Amino acid sequence: MMEHLKKILPLAAAAWILAVQARADGGEFVRAIKDNSAFWSRLGWAYNPPRLDENGKTVMLVQDDSPERRFHRDFKNAGVKIHSTILFSGWAAPGKYDYSATDETLEKLFGGAGADILYIPRIKLDPPPAWCAENPEDTTVYYPGGLSKEEIAELACTPAHDWSGMEWPKGYNAYGNPRDRVDDRPNVRGLIGLQSFSSEKWLRDAGEALRRLIRRIEGGKYAKNVIAYHIAYGQTGETAFWRAWEKNDYRFGDYGINNLRAFYDWGIKKYGSREALAKAWKQPEISRGNVKLPTPMRRELHWNSHAEFFRASEEDRICIDYEKFCGEINVRAIDYFSKIVKEESGKAAGAFYGYYLNVPRAAYSGHLEFDALLKSPNVDFLAAPKGYRNYGPASAGSVQTPPMSINRKKIFISEIDPPTHLVKWSPAKNMEGTRTVLRREFASAMQSGSGFWWMDLGGGWYDSPEIMGEIGEIEKAAAKIRARKAEPVAEVLIVSDPESFYYSKPHWMLHQDLLKDSIIQIRKAGAPVDHYRLADLKDLDLSRYRAVAFMNCARIADSDWEEISKRLRPDATLIWHHAPAVWGEKYDPARSVKITGFKLAKRPASKAETIRFSGAAAKPLKKDFAATTAEFFPPHPNPEKPYPTFSADPSNGAEVLAKYSDGSAAFAKIKRGERTCYFVSIPIFKAETYRKIFDAAGVRAPAPAGCAVYADSRFTAFFPSRDAEAKLSGKAAQKDLFSGEKYAGGRTVNLKAGRALILAPEK
Repeated sequence: MMEHLKKILPLAAAAWILAVQARADGGEFVRAIKDNSAFWSRLGWAYNPPRLDENGKTVMLVQDDSPERRFHRDFKNAGVKIHSTILFSGWAAPGKYDYSATDETLEKLFGGAGADILYIPRIKLDPPPAWCAENPEDTTVYYPGGLSKEEIAELACTPAHDWSGMEWPKGYNAYGNPRDRVDDRPNVRGLIGLQSFSSEKWLRDAGEALRRLIRRIEGGKYAKNVIAYHIAYGQTGETAFWRAWEKNDYRFGDYGINNLRAFYDWGIKKYGSREALAKAWKQPEISRGNVKLPTPMRRELHWNSHAEFFRASEEDRICIDYEKFCGEINVRAIDYFSKIVKEESGKAAGAFYGYYLNVPRAAYSGHLEFDALLKSPNVDFLAAPKGYRNYGPASAGSVQTPPMSINRKKIFISEIDPPTHLVKWSPAKNMEGTRTVLRREFASAMQSGSGFWWMDLGGGWYDSPEIMGEIGEIEKAAAKIRARKAEPVAEVLIVSDPESFYYSKPHWMLHQDLLKDSIIQIRKAGAPVDHYRLADLKDLDLSRYRAVAFMNCARIADSDWEEISKRLRPDATLIWHHAPAVWGEKYDPARSVKITGFKLAKRPASKAETIRFSGAAAKPLKKDFAATTAEFFPPHPNPEKPYPTFSADPSNGAEVLAKYSDGSAAFAKIKRGERTCYFVSIPIFKAETYRKIFDAAGVRAPAPAGCAVYADSRFTAFFPSRDAEAKLSGKAAQKDLFSGEKYAGGRTVNLKAGRALILAPEK
């Protein structure tokens, strides 16, 4: 084999391909993707779900993909060895397979980029729509449900059949690229979706399609180039339940026939008997054929008190159970398909997962059951795009899931997909802005120890000599950083908790304030920041962290806190947000004081809030609950009630640092032995406030507030939102990774708003 590869590849490339062939444990793949960047293009993007044209051929979304072939060649020439595209599964219709589009994609990819690249195909496993007509009991049914199998079968393949889980009035598209197929099928107001994720029939049929495809690839001429398989299904292929992302739209599910049966079976397994299940779910007449799923309004919209918002009543147990069921069956599907990859190829497998920092409805999405995937011997990587809020040149950037948590046991791959200045709606308005955004996403991946792929989602986002020159420069910088051993340096830790999503109703504005904007403000406080899940803290070295910000940790078990508290520094500063530890075995806000030190008092709802800090210098903070929550997509009107809040009762000695208009404590501080604890009632604080907390905690911050910093022992990256100065610490000289300019230790450097500066210590 080596002699053959020598004839067709450069020696170094041939040796490298052999070195990174993925083993069954995925170890070689993990090292390969961690040490080498990847590129994803729209080449091979077939219509999803599979659709045939009038000639019986697979419909492709991208009609003219000749530029994509050039893009792969450009990235290869810039030093990117690993490439990825969507690769059609061949599952063209129920019982019918057609690999013409599949084979054509492979030929175009390797013909364009060359035979010395490595490849990760993304394989979508949603069924052809006609499958739903043949398998109506295994089809997703949206609220209010109640459809018979005959009615479901009649709706399949009609305009009432939702094919994507999203509203597309102009049909399936990819950002309106003129080279794309103009869809003739609006996707709006569907009554049914595609497969139920709990469907055994879907697992078997999609699994068979996956087996056939892998056998075809592994028996073909590009088998040695394929190092992993990316499993995809659900909303946009990102393993999310249908309609889980649709804001203010409560037509989600799954009220399908076999999904309700599967939920019943899950409940029997949990509670042990029909009688116990009937009691738990408050359904005396429950049976496998008679399960009443709570309405979307019950699950999400209807609440009139703190207790109702935090799902305190026995009637809400079924809501918690159903969302846990969604998570478990989603993880089962990812693991099932990944096991097929192992059985058929022995190579690495993974999927998109864990979007709880970006999706308020993450529980229904099925994206919270991390531990099962992290323990699976079949799954090697998890991936997610960057966050879609405040990702412009002057921002700190954000993530949809905590990469460092995943990297403890698997490898996280960041999908770097920001639109460049070539896109008219991009926040980067020129090449300098594009350069800053790309360098920030790169620096973020380096600090977290992740892999990443550059993603050309719109087709042509990188299509300029300047941008490709920048990619080449980043790849050179990446090689220098990767060649050094990484040691963490962050003294600030963000802690978020996916499990807590189960114990409150989704609220879009609370999610935005708490898990998007507040995290961005913490990152802009001028210090490097790590981010882990609450579950990680039980066996993680926490001695380095002088300040720990607990974000959405509404549920903390007493036994877990006992373990975590012992691992924290005795003098650590803890920052508690919103509703900390109000859940244990049950909802009880009074228990929070034992864990946080603060006595929580419920506050009445208000359409607007004003917070005034102690001291005349600090400006008041205002919160308008009637404002829209603008996201990556156009903003929607927000009909939500103001989310519930607590104040800190100062009767146990807490110092009030800021007050609401009614005089209750919105921001408070208390000493607990050597530890200093803060309570943030409403999560709208700015970077300057967090910086004061960090300074008091003794955190070493290399930049002023308003500047995001990504760093480990190998580099320090500055991303200022305004002009500022930073004083380099220590005596060691630093070198700009891009310009080569040297900076003496202790020197003050000028930081320009919206521009990146990435320094590395001289050897």
